[in-house]
Amino acid sequence: KEVMLPRPQTDAVFKKLQSEKDNQVCMDCDRKHPQWASVSYGTFICIECSGVHRSLGVHISFVRSVTMDGWYPKQLAKMKNGGNRRLREFLKKQGFPSGISIKDKYHQKALEMYRENLSKICAGEAPRAIP
Repeated sequence: KEVMLPRPQTDAVFKKLQSEKDNQVCMDCDRKHPQWASVSYGTFICIECSGVHRSLGVHISFVRSVTMDGWYPKQLAKMKNGGNRRLREFLKKQGFPSGISIKDKYHQKALEMYRENLSKICAGEAPRAIP
């Protein structure tokens, strides 16, 4: 059984991840200093967008607070291997329009494959090619 990581360890990881410029702005809007995360994509989101993510269901976006929730190693691995820059680059490459709603964006097949690939990378497996 996986054991939750000690708070000082997760705090140190988040301090490093949140020092990256792209992680200092919500993945889905322009709010600064997001304190929530979509573990499914390894991205940082603001409290307003976290509510929308929660409404998508945990099978689409599993949301945690960076500061208030405990974290398991597998969840933290997704944050380390994900990041807002990586997902933004993926969305651009896939031709997603910049104004697409959170609901429409995360219900796309390409994002389902992105989620699956992030899980594979964290498990040490090779990701699938995404057309």
